[in-house]
Amino acid sequence: MRSRELLRLNATAYHEAGHAIAAWRNYLTFKYVTIKPEAGSLGHMLHNRLPKWFKPDIESTDRQRLHGERLNVTNFAGQIAEAKFRRRRPRYGMHGDNQSAVDMAFHVCHGSQKTINAYLAYCFALAADVVSSNWREIDALAAALLARETLSWEDAIEVISPGSKALRVALERANAVATAKRKAELEQKRGASVHA
Repeated sequence: MRSRELLRLNATAYHEAGHAIAAWRNYLTFKYVTIKPEAGSLGHMLHNRLPKWFKPDIESTDRQRLHGERLNVTNFAGQIAEAKFRRRRPRYGMHGDNQSAVDMAFHVCHGSQKTINAYLAYCFALAADVVSSNWREIDALAAALLARETLSWEDAIEVISPGSKALRVALERANAVATAKRKAELEQKRGASVHA
């Protein structure tokens, strides 16, 4: 692989890792994150389906605005992480993210163009804070993407917080044992009451 292609691949990994870490920090889940190129994209993060209650084009509430803000921060974090990695602003690859953020701003921020621009600048600043304060996690996730190309939500969380998968499995097992024990106790009580 030539150095220019390698730089592009690394930049894509940091871009997508930025999205994934911002989603994680904003309590948004995703199905997977990948640096596998597809039509018109060098990589992407596939969000889970939006909550049924999220209808910013119909309803204007703080809940709607906050969820839209979280999505905007996630949209902006990719290009900010890529810029930090490259040490310069990316020239391409962020236009779709920016358009998504602008569309969301028009839905959740009802006001003048000046207000919408200020709101987008605020979301961009929040995204920059997320990237700066989570650079170690972004770096680790980018390395994992370069090694594996695609990571599920669970695999990404394991990279970000090692041991979390093992902890989850242990908790699921403990929960299953406790549930089975409760069922056995209930059946035992039912059996005792039938015989009484």
